[in-house]
Amino acid sequence: MIRGFITNLAKYLDCELVGQWIDFPIDEDELAEVLEEIGINEEHEEFFFTNWETDYPEITKSLGQFESIEDVNDWAEGIDFYDASFIAAIIEATGCDLQEALDNADNVTFYEGYTLEEVAENIVEDCYDLPEIAERYFDYEAFARDLGYDGYTETEYGTVYI
Repeated sequence: MIRGFITNLAKYLDCELVGQWIDFPIDEDELAEVLEEIGINEEHEEFFFTNWETDYPEITKSLGQFESIEDVNDWAEGIDFYDASFIAAIIEATGCDLQEALDNADNVTFYEGYTLEEVAENIVEDCYDLPEIAERYFDYEAFARDLGYDGYTETEYGTVYI
């Protein structure tokens, strides 16, 4: 889900691009192997990330050059646990960073793939016993708009309720 291009900073400062792609989460043995291959050791221990890849632009934007590998591993595991589209929807709806999205995910309801109007229709159907004739005249669009004022936000991935 998260891929980062880790770069040897000392080599980079010597005008050499020495690095390798890492798929997160990564275990300690694989990481040690990658770091050895790009020359990260006791003498040259500084690195940075020159590029990130994910399937979700909101997540990619949350990742910086000097992230700790431990943090990125934790984030990748959290994304796997919750589902990437859910985390991306939280970031899109709130503008928070990746860590905040993961920290608050338990307090968010996600209607994956649903528009706000579809959520409104589901809420009316599940919570109210409207007679069939009233359902025909119910203004779901207006109800959806009102839900938007009450913490519901439609995103590219679905609707979140925060």
